[in-house]
Amino acid sequence: MAVEDEFLKRRTTADTVAQMLRTEIQTGQLPPGTRLRQNEVAQRFGISTTPVREALAWLQAEGLVRIDPHRGAIVFHPTVADVRESYEIRKTLEALAIEKATPQLTNELVAELQELLDEMKKEKDEVRWVEMNNQFHMRLYQASGMPRLCGMIANLRDSSSTYIHMFAAHDLPAHRADVDHQDILDACAAGDVRSARKAITLHLDHTVTGLVQFIEENEKAGAVH
Repeated sequence: MAVEDEFLKRRTTADTVAQMLRTEIQTGQLPPGTRLRQNEVAQRFGISTTPVREALAWLQAEGLVRIDPHRGAIVFHPTVADVRESYEIRKTLEALAIEKATPQLTNELVAELQELLDEMKKEKDEVRWVEMNNQFHMRLYQASGMPRLCGMIANLRDSSSTYIHMFAAHDLPAHRADVDHQDILDACAAGDVRSARKAITLHLDHTVTGLVQFIEENEKAGAVH
């Protein structure tokens, strides 16, 4: 019993560390390329390196951290090719999710999503805006009734979250995604599956174009290492 208790305690500690590091990575507090030394993380949280090692392994599986044999854990720094590949996969998965979700939408869910979009149009804080953006997309996809598909989409969205936060901070004043989001919801609410698929694909195309341009500009300027 003592062995089981110790395992559960360690697992809970690793969960806590993973969640805190995940949030810091996704919000840009730990930028791409940041080294995460096990002993420093352990000292910061006042714990041993064992749960830290477990937490970093989970973050690696989620695509947020890369573990280099010589340098240790490093916050994932996606290349333009990585971003393009991720969005190509996302277009396929998210178009499928929206195709399956559209016939299942209720008036109540449409109203809930519309209220969320209205709040997003007024939001000035990029961290909160990105949270609501994820909420809008995932709440819509969950109506598909396909949890594994939604899990795959969520993992892909998480892996690009750091750059999304940075890009949102740069792009937020223009609210360029607002029109796309409204087009998506309008098509879904009308039960127009074809238009809904087209709208989500166009939205992701717009996002990846802006994101790639943002990454390239910052790399040239030396802002992203």
